[in-house]
Amino acid sequence: MNYIMVIISTILLAFDFAVLKKYQSSEGTGLAAGLRFNTLNGLFTAIIFFCLSGFKFQFSLFSLIMGFLMALFCIVYSVLGLQVLKSGNMAIYSVFLMSGGMILPYIFGILFLNEEFTLLRLGGLIIILAAVIISNRGKVSLSGKIIMLCSIIFILNGFVSIVSKCHQVTTDFPAVDSTAFVMYTGICRFVLSGIGLLLCGRQGFRFNKKAAFALTPLTAIISGVSYFLQLIGAKNLPATVLYPLITGGSIIFSALAGKFLLKEKLSVAQIISVALCFVGTLLFL
Repeated sequence: MNYIMVIISTILLAFDFAVLKKYQSSEGTGLAAGLRFNTLNGLFTAIIFFCLSGFKFQFSLFSLIMGFLMALFCIVYSVLGLQVLKSGNMAIYSVFLMSGGMILPYIFGILFLNEEFTLLRLGGLIIILAAVIISNRGKVSLSGKIIMLCSIIFILNGFVSIVSKCHQVTTDFPAVDSTAFVMYTGICRFVLSGIGLLLCGRQGFRFNKKAAFALTPLTAIISGVSYFLQLIGAKNLPATVLYPLITGGSIIFSALAGKFLLKEKLSVAQIISVALCFVGTLLFL
């Protein structure tokens, strides 16, 4: 059942990616557009999961701190990512982002959570990493600034996965349940992004198209449910299994979503990466 929930989570991530591309095609990738999206997404996520909790508000200082860290890391790496994307380095950005979310929690699980190390899973990790690189290969300009920004993005996205895992498995501090924690991260995301949006001035609140506003509650539902399922997985599956599965599954289903939802053509590199991800993911099951 845990593996089924992880698979559903990765499918939802692929749908979320497709919706986000629709938003970006309308609103662009500027700082204000990114903060506007994060602010509304956080607000709708908090409202939706407050309703799902039965309108009950649980409190845990530990969960609040962890939710704050999750939101902060996500917002910072997304803002830094905009600087990388402006230089045309989407390929290298994707490699560092996805690799960080997979490799760091894998290492953390072995070193600090006493999770099992096997050569089979290490082989799966290497295969999925190769798939990430192949799927994003292209011409990149590796200036010192770009490498520094991407390295920070690598670390921050890895910390997002580690914080999520730590919250779910802690026995030292009282923590809220998964539904409330998603609500916590939504509240923190709304507050932090909202502050940044206020600093952008009035233009930060203007949508280019009204349809873009309607996309934010849709992404809140999709990404919120996906994250909720990941939290359940983090509670029951080792980090050395969960995050490589999410990375491999995301590549597979994002490629399929791009083809069938956005009518994108799959390149030879993408087909090879999907095949590698499928093989690498099987090694974790």
